[in-house]
Amino acid sequence: MTHRHRNSEECPFNVYCDESRHTSDQSDAYMVIGALSCPRDDKLDIVSKIKDLRKAHSTYGEFGWKRLSPNKRDFYWDLLRLFAADERLRFRCVVVNRRSLNHEEYNDGDAELGFYKLYYQMLVHWLQRGCDYHIYLDLQSNREQRRFITLRDILQRKLSGVARIACLEPDSSKQQLLIQLVDLLIGAVGYEWNVRKGSATKEAFCRDLAGAVGLRTLRTSTPLGAEKFNIFHFQGRDGG
Repeated sequence: MTHRHRNSEECPFNVYCDESRHTSDQSDAYMVIGALSCPRDDKLDIVSKIKDLRKAHSTYGEFGWKRLSPNKRDFYWDLLRLFAADERLRFRCVVVNRRSLNHEEYNDGDAELGFYKLYYQMLVHWLQRGCDYHIYLDLQSNREQRRFITLRDILQRKLSGVARIACLEPDSSKQQLLIQLVDLLIGAVGYEWNVRKGSATKEAFCRDLAGAVGLRTLRTSTPLGAEKFNIFHFQGRDGG
């Protein structure tokens, strides 16, 4: 992903993060951690467009992958088209096989630590030189209360002189429509990577989303420079 702009003061970015399948059904091998970015000054306009879609389809309340159903098909396909057409919205996710994670060896048996290492991997190679970032993670019930602060501090140190982390803090998906949009996108990626079947609507959504962002399938890895829809299959030891 390359954010093209003149300097960070003129175009700071918001980044909204969520995760899928990291604690759910253990029969799903792959978990997904994803993020959606947009220019900070455009956030309200983008949210307004999503609210217009909800009003047009009389679809209120929280939306996301689990709520994708045949009777809401038109609303979700309009969301798909909104995301695909709006050049201000860009997505990246990391996909990892949970069964390959060795928390005992690399994280002192701390799976939560390993989880936030994967968040680091997803973000650190995505945030670009000269940018300011305001990062919002879906609120988690962490055993260690300083996880968000630690992730912020490590990113700040690693990116010192490159990019600035203006903030990194939790936000509730119930109030944040762009986190709900992340949930929808990572849900689709996870559905494909775990070779899920059983919902013709979800299978069609995955197929149409892939086509809309120029991919043959969501079950793939993209080059790091893929700007609109970036999928990183993480296989290294640092997150394990």
